Amino acid sequence: MFEVRKSIKRFRDDPAWTYRKQGRDYLDTFDRRGYPFSLGPDGLALRHLLQGSFRGREVSLFHLLAWQRSGKANVAWTYSVVVLPLPRVLPATALTSRRLASSRVEKISALNRVTGRGRDLPGLGTHLVRYCADDPDFAALISTHAVEQLMHKARLGWRIEGDRMIGWTYGRRTYEDLLSLAETVTAIIEGFPEQAWQWPE
Repeated sequence: MFEVRKSIKRFRDDPAWTYRKQGRDYLDTFDRRGYPFSLGPDGLALRHLLQGSFRGREVSLFHLLAWQRSGKANVAWTYSVVVLPLPRVLPATALTSRRLASSRVEKISALNRVTGRGRDLPGLGTHLVRYCADDPDFAALISTHAVEQLMHKARLGWRIEGDRMIGWTYGRRTYEDLLSLAETVTAIIEGFPEQAWQWPE
């Protein structure tokens, strides 16, 4: 916890980054029925939003508090989140490392099923990663063993929402750790085959 506070101070004081302690307006731009936002059915709060540039890409980094009622008490789960832009809108797709998923996560769809999206794809990939997609053919196109290995090692989940990629992991990580996570998400994006960027809208 102390290391996280020191990390926040380092980045907050760095003029290359824009810092906000809270970011309700930014939180409101996300689909609440997709990971990791759907993991807080009883409320969400975004803390320590950092926005800037990393390796030539815009990036947003933050901690997400997700509340879930448990008996008479509210339990707050904490996630560390990175958001990177994509060159264009792509089909809604979510991949979750099995090392990250818990029984609680498994019960909640990774994508918004209310709008008809989000089919689990148990026949795709290996036991390392759970797939959920609006377009199974697109999910199969971007599914590679290398991506699964990266995600498994980093305990990472990610989701495509329109023209941005949301990467997340469990716990309150330092912002140096979050930049490492952003690097992994960037490697995944850059590893998409060329056909992905030509995919029909």
